[in-house]
Amino acid sequence: MKKDIELYQADCFDVMNDLIKQDVKVDAIICDPPYLIKQADWDKEFNMPLAINLCYDLLKDNGNLILFQGWSNVLQTKELLDEKFEIQNWIVWDRIKGRGAKKNFVSTREDILWYCKGDKPTFNKIYSNIPKKTGGMGKKNGQECRALTNVWYDISPIVPWSKERNGHPTQKPLQLMERCVTIWTNEGDTVLDFTMGSGTTGEACKNLNRKFIGIEKEEEYFKIAKDRLKEGDGNVGQ
Repeated sequence: MKKDIELYQADCFDVMNDLIKQDVKVDAIICDPPYLIKQADWDKEFNMPLAINLCYDLLKDNGNLILFQGWSNVLQTKELLDEKFEIQNWIVWDRIKGRGAKKNFVSTREDILWYCKGDKPTFNKIYSNIPKKTGGMGKKNGQECRALTNVWYDISPIVPWSKERNGHPTQKPLQLMERCVTIWTNEGDTVLDFTMGSGTTGEACKNLNRKFIGIEKEEEYFKIAKDRLKEGDGNVGQ
């Protein structure tokens, strides 16, 4: 019997190919792959065409594929995704606090591409963290907060003084990943993150009663994720 959480320290393409050979299928892939902006050695190159092909083989019919991307490479990724998947929406996460720039605009934008392997994706409607400013018709649905749009500016990024900060340079807030898991999966579903970093997606899955498969090549970040998720040696079924 396999675990609810499976962790692998290895090259993601090797593991994904192995999972395909085992006929593993997942309900959703939620992943924050490299943006190729050369912020670290692991961010200098990444075979996105291969990753997308493997995602297609690993996803169940009507499974969701959620990829985070940066503004400088999102269009290239979208073109690749359009060849195999059906686009559902293009979300922008406005991190409010951005990366500084002397000769350009401060970057606060991260793109979230939502695609489906089919035309019947899982979508659980939730509301934003932003209270409504007016009453009347706006509160007839019984909700105190505004509807969630495809521009998310109600979740702050990880900053140096954040309590959950663990040292990963592109760490995503747990609240953000819990939102993604809540919207695009159901309880009991299996989620794959093939570049899991420090394991935030895994923690979100654990908190929300989803199964999780996480892959991370860098030993430093794998150890953080492993400790965070309190797993054993990371092997399937052990």
